[in-house]
Amino acid sequence: MPALALLFFSSCKKEVYTSDIYIRKQWKADLSASNIIPAITGRTDHAVATVYLMDNNELHYYIYFDKPLNNGDSPAGAVINLGAAGANGTALIKLDASSFNDKRENDGAVTLSAEAAASLVSQTALYLQVSSSQQPNGLVRGQM
Repeated sequence: MPALALLFFSSCKKEVYTSDIYIRKQWKADLSASNIIPAITGRTDHAVATVYLMDNNELHYYIYFDKPLNNGDSPAGAVINLGAAGANGTALIKLDASSFNDKRENDGAVTLSAEAAASLVSQTALYLQVSSSQQPNGLVRGQM
């Protein structure tokens, strides 16, 4: 009987698949209206983003607002910028964040040049900013 059990379990081996593409770097950003420069008064909008740079230079992102936007506003775009907290920086990568779904979330991927990917990896001061139809200069922002 033990020999049969051993034979059964040894014949049920599953193939192990390992990817040839790995995460090179990842970020999470807590985006809030209070981080926008200059400050927006009367807005409490909030979003969360996760961003992954793969070793094939694909940048994957997932952005979601955890509650409806104030004043019936809608997200319009997202940009990763070079810059420290409390100061405006330089745009580095524009994300296709104009297609948020009815759950206020958006995900996608962009292929970066080797230079842009290297810049992302080497920078220590990056932030993600999402604009909206009512706030084209930025609705929510968070350091990555």
